[in-house]
Amino acid sequence: MPMFTVSAGCVRKVGAFLLGAALFVAMAPVTVAIAAADTDAAPRVRSSHAYIRAMIIEAGLRSITFRKLVGAIEATNGIVYVEHGVCGHSARACLNLNVTPAADYRILRVLVDSRQPDWDVMSSIGHELQHALEVLSNESLTSAQTVYLYYSRVNPTGGDSFETSAAIKAGNSVRNEVASFARKPRL
Repeated sequence: MPMFTVSAGCVRKVGAFLLGAALFVAMAPVTVAIAAADTDAAPRVRSSHAYIRAMIIEAGLRSITFRKLVGAIEATNGIVYVEHGVCGHSARACLNLNVTPAADYRILRVLVDSRQPDWDVMSSIGHELQHALEVLSNESLTSAQTVYLYYSRVNPTGGDSFETSAAIKAGNSVRNEVASFARKPRL
């Protein structure tokens, strides 16, 4: 079965499913152990990559839209890992549609190309957090298959390519708010 991702432009079928599945299986014990830990003390939007963690913090300081997305994710049973990675097809970021159940949580993974300018990284993360929220807001979405069927029903485009206007709007809002913050005069 192919693996699908929601990207900064679409959902794409990724041909390297076996490699992704092997990595997913290898990471599962670690993921379950982390999720079983006290998640109230840890943020629900996380990264092991120092630069991406810094961008998440910076976007939270500069963008109300970003803060609202993170707050909405905090109110779900989800944990979102945002990590550096390449999505393929020139996408700057993507949401992997695999959903990992761990204890009472659903774990999602976002990949972002951290070689972009800071404002692009922040807006790409905001865009993908909107996709993560779309998944986490529907408790019946518990597998790659159910997520794919959800997106094919909500926004059918033909083929394996999907996008939502809410994610486009979120990414644009984060970009505009970050840019506006940067233009504010400093005393």
